[in-house]
Amino acid sequence: MARGRDAHQAKKAALAALGKDLSRRARSKCELCGESAPLSPTALYPDEEPEVDWALLLCDRCATLLETGRHDGADGLRFLESAVWSELKPAQVAAIHIVEQLAREDDAPDWPRDTVDGLWVEDDVRALVDRLP
Repeated sequence: MARGRDAHQAKKAALAALGKDLSRRARSKCELCGESAPLSPTALYPDEEPEVDWALLLCDRCATLLETGRHDGADGLRFLESAVWSELKPAQVAAIHIVEQLAREDDAPDWPRDTVDGLWVEDDVRALVDRLP
């Protein structure tokens, strides 16, 4: 049991160590919504060793959205319409993943479905989106 906890703590420390590089890259704003609320490094693939190329600096709302899919209403997430075209690959992958989840919800508004319908995604990006839990 202690080994698992130690490994978890080591991953958290490695992710936290990326904070300065992520903050510089993101200009201290959430890499999905652009808010400058309290931000934290978030691994796109939490089961892998954290690295700057596959981590994002996210506000609490976007981190929760990515990790759990929970939100207070899809209409407040329209910033994802432009985030799916981000030049920053981890932000693009995360945004596509979230929008596709929103589009599958029974009570989803039209915009997530329209966004998914209008997406053209390269094969390498599709593979990365499909790897997300």
